[in-house]
Amino acid sequence: MTIPRPDPVPMQPAAPADPGELEDPEVEADWLQPRGPHLPAVVRLLPATAWLFALLAFARLAWGLREVASVSPIDPGLIGQVLLFELPSVISILLAAALLARHRDAGSRMRALLGGMAALAVVEGLRVLASPLQPVFEWLTPGDPGVPFLVPSALVYQVASNVLNAAAIGAIALGLARARRFEDRSSSWPVAAVLAVLVVLVAVTGIISISRLPAEQLPLTATIVAYIVSTVVLNVLSAAAFGYLAATATAGARAGEAPELGWRLAAAGSWLVIGSLAALGVAGLVEVTPGTTGLMNYVVIGIEVIFSIGFVGLLLGFVLGLPAADPSEDAWDEEAAVPADAGPAVATELRDGAAAPLDG
Repeated sequence: MTIPRPDPVPMQPAAPADPGELEDPEVEADWLQPRGPHLPAVVRLLPATAWLFALLAFARLAWGLREVASVSPIDPGLIGQVLLFELPSVISILLAAALLARHRDAGSRMRALLGGMAALAVVEGLRVLASPLQPVFEWLTPGDPGVPFLVPSALVYQVASNVLNAAAIGAIALGLARARRFEDRSSSWPVAAVLAVLVVLVAVTGIISISRLPAEQLPLTATIVAYIVSTVVLNVLSAAAFGYLAATATAGARAGEAPELGWRLAAAGSWLVIGSLAALGVAGLVEVTPGTTGLMNYVVIGIEVIFSIGFVGLLLGFVLGLPAADPSEDAWDEEAAVPADAGPAVATELRDGAAAPLDG
C-alpha cells in the first residue's frame, strides 16, 4: 500500500518591493550589499595631510639610519643608540600627524597649535639639509684658518633653525593655552618657580662650560665669539620654550581640561624634556677621568632616554585627542552646552555646577 503524494502548493509570485522601502535608510537589508572599489579603512580614517606628515617622519628616520644601515656586520647596539637619538626628531614631525588625525579642522580652529607643529617639521627638514648644504656654506663664507669647521653662513643657518625650533615650541604652548576652557584651580606660581629654576640652571651651566674652554688655544675671532654666545642663548631659549609648554600643560592638567590623560601625558613629557636639558648641563660640568668615562657615558645615555620618553609623552597626549575642541568631547558633561565664546571663568562655573548652562 502506497501513501498518495500531497498536491503541490501553487507558488504565488513575489510582490514587487516598495520603492520607498528600498530607499529608506532605516530598512535593513537581508543580505550584504556589495561595495565598490575603496581604500582600506585605516587609510580613509586619516586625512591626507596627516599621511603627509607621517611619510615625512618615516623619511626623517630613514635619513638618520642611512649610515648605520651600511655598517657590516650590523651592530644592534649602535642602531639602538641612533634610534634613541633620532626619536625626538621623528616625533617632532609626527605631532602634526597626530593632531590632524584627531582634529581634522585643526587648520581653522587650532592655527597656532598646528602652525607650531608644522614649524617643527620644517626645522627637522632644515637640519637634514644642513649636511648637504655644507659645501655651499663653505663656498659662500670660508671658515677662519684657525677653526675651519666654523663657517659663518653655516652658523647663521644653524642659529635660524634653532630660533625657529624655539618659536615652534612656544606656538604649540600658545595653542594649548588658547584651547583651555577652565580657570586654574590653584596658584600656578610654584610650578612657574620650579621651571624658572630649571631654565636658570641651563643658562648657568652653559656659561660655566663656555668659561672652561681653553682660551689660549682658541683665537677670539668674530665667528668664535658668535658661536659661543649663540650656543648659550639658544640653549636658554629652547629651555624657556619647553618651560612655557610645561607650565601650560601642567595648568591644563590641574584644571581638569579634557582629555585629562592627554593633558597629564603632555605635562609629564614636557617636564621630562626640560628636566633632561638641565641634567645634561649639569653632567657637562663633571670632570671626566679615564676611570669615570664609562660611567658618564651611561649617565648621558640615561639622560637621552629621559629626553626621548618626554617626547613620547607629548605624542601620546595628542594621540589621545589633546586638546578637546568641542563641548561634546569633554568628559565632565556631554549634555550641558557651553557657548563657544564662553571664557574660562564661565566654563569653570558650568563644570563645577556653580551656574546654570547659558542659553544660546
